Amino acid sequence: MSLASWSRARAAMAGFLLCALWLAPTWPAGADEAVGTDHEPKPPSEAARDAKGPTDFLEFSSTLTADCMLHRSQLRQIANTSADRAIRVVLWSYTGKTRSQGSSTKTLQPGAAPVPLGCDGTSGLQRRWEIESAEFVEPGGTND
Repeated sequence: MSLASWSRARAAMAGFLLCALWLAPTWPAGADEAVGTDHEPKPPSEAARDAKGPTDFLEFSSTLTADCMLHRSQLRQIANTSADRAIRVVLWSYTGKTRSQGSSTKTLQPGAAPVPLGCDGTSGLQRRWEIESAEFVEPGGTND
């Protein structure tokens, strides 16, 4: 295939995709709602509220510290928002697009202060943490 025919094929494909997107039907308003119901949805039952997983109780936050301000970043923390259940969480950290060599495990006690993870930026690169797994454990364990 020559360069000229390849360019024409690309232009034709781009035109086809643009036309297909323009002519695609939109989702009708209200289509997500149940048909034929005239009442408000019921609030979740007590059992459904209790069925939350451990990740639903994990909350990331950021705060200013002198050490992190040297890197023009903030201290990243994780907390357990559950009132009565401890959570063991396994986290991976990334600096830029590179994942750290090992995961870190933290046991977060109910009602405890947030656990510091580290600065969210260093050497001009963004740093982030992702949850690999989380499970409820018996309260009173040590923070790993």
